[in-house]
Amino acid sequence: MVGPFFKRFSSIRYRSVLVALSVLFLLATRSDAQVFAPGPSISGLFDTVLDVPSPPPVGVSVSGGVGGVAGQLAQLNINSGGSATNNFTVASGAEVNVDGGSIGNNLTALNGSEVNLLNGSIGLDFQTESNRVDISGGTVDDRFIADIAAEVNLSGGSIGDDSEAMASSEVNITGGSIGSNFTASGGAMVNLSSGSIGALFTADSAIVDITGGNVGSEFIAQNNSTVNISGTADVSNNFDVGTGSVANISSGTVSAGMTALDGGTINISGTAAVARFEAENGSVVNVSGGQVGVGARAETGSEVNISGGTIDNGMIVFAGSDVTISGGTLFDLLQVFGGAEVEISGGQVGRFADIEGTINVTGGALDSLATVETGGVLNISSGSAGDGIEVLDSASLNISGGSLGFGTMARSFSLINIRGGSVAHNLTADLASVVNVTGGSVGDNFETDGVVNIQGGDFLGSIEATTNAQVNLFGTDFELDGVPVPGLVSGAPTTIFSRGGQTLSATLVDGTPFDIDLNTLLNPGDDFVDFSAILTVTLITLPGDYNDDGTVDAADYTVWRDNLGAPAGTLANDIDGGIISNAQYETFVENFGESISSQSTATAVPEPNALILFAFGCAGMSWRERC
Repeated sequence: MVGPFFKRFSSIRYRSVLVALSVLFLLATRSDAQVFAPGPSISGLFDTVLDVPSPPPVGVSVSGGVGGVAGQLAQLNINSGGSATNNFTVASGAEVNVDGGSIGNNLTALNGSEVNLLNGSIGLDFQTESNRVDISGGTVDDRFIADIAAEVNLSGGSIGDDSEAMASSEVNITGGSIGSNFTASGGAMVNLSSGSIGALFTADSAIVDITGGNVGSEFIAQNNSTVNISGTADVSNNFDVGTGSVANISSGTVSAGMTALDGGTINISGTAAVARFEAENGSVVNVSGGQVGVGARAETGSEVNISGGTIDNGMIVFAGSDVTISGGTLFDLLQVFGGAEVEISGGQVGRFADIEGTINVTGGALDSLATVETGGVLNISSGSAGDGIEVLDSASLNISGGSLGFGTMARSFSLINIRGGSVAHNLTADLASVVNVTGGSVGDNFETDGVVNIQGGDFLGSIEATTNAQVNLFGTDFELDGVPVPGLVSGAPTTIFSRGGQTLSATLVDGTPFDIDLNTLLNPGDDFVDFSAILTVTLITLPGDYNDDGTVDAADYTVWRDNLGAPAGTLANDIDGGIISNAQYETFVENFGESISSQSTATAVPEPNALILFAFGCAGMSWRERC
């Protein structure tokens, strides 16, 4: 039966004028639900099929919508020359295929419908809900919205600017392009394997998997989003990862700046190539592989963990950040600002590190020519630091293990504490510097014009004490050419004035034998002590035995307490020096229970803070009054 609807359509067709077709009603009933396959379905699956135009006359248009009768399936095919007007609706169970024609603005595709764009165009404000949209060609204009678990497959063609994927919808991009200012939110998922997404892409509580293709600049992931970048993916500059969000980059390229914002996490692994990263306050960056370019930054309050991969030149670490290097390679020009701390437990850090804050080397390697700036600290307990380390005014270098290369320089008013490990040849200490040696080893050609306090350690070659030097020895068995030095009082320094080639020998506090030739002529490979240099020896019978009774016990605590704040030299067996303070108490605690008889096999060594107090206490005295 042919109703009035088709009579009107036939009449208009024969007159070849533009017709408005109000609503296409379904004519037959199907009991089974239609499951759409990708692309347009064959017409035989549908109760009603309308081709626009059909046959060839052009200029034919439909309006209103397609589908809408419960249990009925309808198909609308818009071919070249055909169109649907603005505000068109695709109802549940209906399918629209656009292959050369066009649909105007405000197209709505409802739950259970399908729209396939092969060629042609769809206008502004296309909204799809809980259905499927396949785009293999043509164009969808701006402000496209995929809502409420919709599925969008883009393999060609383009979607315009300001589009959105919302409410658990899924967008699969295997070709084609989405314009700028695209937003995926509310649990939406975006999968990009080819094609492109334009600038200003925002993932807001969304999941984004990028295995290929390109994402433009100003990409941001925020509010608990997850972004996975792998394969041949290319993400342009200014990729930001915000609150609660995670970016996992295992391969592919981030071609310019990448920033972990407050609450964001970036994981770089595999063969990823990231131009640079910036970790802001409250963020975390983990690098276990891949390559990061020049100028990485760890801002105040950030955490950066490097366990593999490579970081190119010029990484900057700001005050209050936490940087750990357990593997991989960090190239030259690391800069550690005051208040920052870097832990090196593995891997390698390149040359020319500039240390205003603190670097702790517990493994791995810090390469040559690092500078410890004013206020900076370099601690080495294992691993290694390279050649040419320079320690500037008010900076400190503490070595308790590992190794330090040759040519280390202690500049004026700097401090070096050597408690263990090894220091290679050509250690140089300038005027007013302090070097404390309680263990470890020091290589050949140690030259000092500052203060050196020697309580232990092996000296493997010559020592040169120049004009302004002060060398203070602590131990027992002090002899000149085999003759005991007379008049020694435990804990009191005695100045040695002898020169002319005699040999001063001793057993240091740690039990190590020591000797120095008192030559006044400077010859390569020989010890040298200038006439103007100060050389003292201090007999130490038992550190912490402040009442000099041969045992460190509670009575020594009483002596220390009663003399707290007294000047240097007040206590017997005081290896710490300086005003009586907590340093002497710590030495007492370390040696509690020791006796003179035990000192031949085990002599306590003071903690680093005691050595520092000693050094600065000495530095505050005039040259002739020191220790």
